[in-house]
Amino acid sequence: MLPPILFDAGYYVEKTKFFRNTTTIFIFAVLGTFVSALTFAAALYIISHMFFLYDLTVLDSLIFGSLISATDPVATLGIFHAMAVDDSI
Repeated sequence: MLPPILFDAGYYVEKTKFFRNTTTIFIFAVLGTFVSALTFAAALYIISHMFFLYDLTVLDSLIFGSLISATDPVATLGIFHAMAVDDSI
């Protein structure tokens, strides 16, 4: 379901607005994914050791956190919609 939604939202955005904001989009994408991966990995590590669920190492938690971290599709659609509607972006 997600790829057609993102394709539709990305298809109708104006190219000039997209390329004008490429640096900002890249920073938010990389920083957001990095923070999400670290947050999820820390929570997984703490909860697994707090409740003695699994014997996960920090590396295991970081690997799983990086695999699970994804861009929020609602935020992506909101940004694309704002770029298409608002001329000030």
